[in-house]
Amino acid sequence: MKRKYFFVVLFLILAMFLSGCGGTAPPTKILSADVIITDWEQNYYDWSWGGEWSDYVYVYYEIENTGTVEIDYYKVYFTVTCADGSEYYDWTNGLSVGVGHKYSDYTMVNVAGKQAISVKMTDWELTHWSW
Repeated sequence: MKRKYFFVVLFLILAMFLSGCGGTAPPTKILSADVIITDWEQNYYDWSWGGEWSDYVYVYYEIENTGTVEIDYYKVYFTVTCADGSEYYDWTNGLSVGVGHKYSDYTMVNVAGKQAISVKMTDWELTHWSW
């Protein structure tokens, strides 16, 4: 008799355990993006003696939300290298890039009138606020 109760209790425990394992898994929240520089430019003014480069390099970029949650805030860091080897750093930010959406924008990096020869993205940060 005791053995019968033992197996009934064991069966009930096993049934409760297995029923807790079924169902659907909660959706995975993935925060990710592709960020690329699409172009950059610096104006050259040849109207002055010897000409001069603009103080600002315009950096055009795209951010595409490749995750499963909205990007509520992002920050992107850029480095501009000049012909004399000096480097200038700056960052830009933005809000609200929906899942699967792409956003294009630009920013300016002050290079103090030196000739820019390259621009690279050095880092980015993504934030999703769960309410």
